[in-house]
Amino acid sequence: MENITINGHIWFQTASGLRIGEGRAKLLEEIENSGSISEAARKLEIPYRRAWGMIKDMNTNAKESLVIKEVGGKDGGRSILTEEGKRIVALFKKINKCFRSEERRVGKECRSR
Repeated sequence: MENITINGHIWFQTASGLRIGEGRAKLLEEIENSGSISEAARKLEIPYRRAWGMIKDMNTNAKESLVIKEVGGKDGGRSILTEEGKRIVALFKKINKCFRSEERRVGKECRSR
C-alpha cells in the first residue's frame, strides 16, 4: 500500500459563539509575545485589518475580552492578552495536541489494514 498521511484542521466553538482555530490561537500567542496587534499580524503575514477583525470577533463572542488594546501615551499603545485569552490559547493547544495524537493513531491503523 502507498504511504499516506492523514491531515486535518481543528477548531472549537463555545456556546457563546467564540470560534478558535490554529490561526486565531497563533494570533493571540503573537499578541502575547509582542504586545502589538500590528507586530503579530506582520509576523503571521496577515493584513492588520484581518487581524483586527478576528480580534473584534473573538472579543464579541467570548464571555469576556481576550485582548485589551491600550491607546496612546508617551510610548504609544499596546495590546494585552487577558487571563481569559491565555486560558483560551492553552485550551486550544491541549485540544490540538489530542487531535494530532489521534490523527497519527488513525493513520497508523488505516495503513495496517
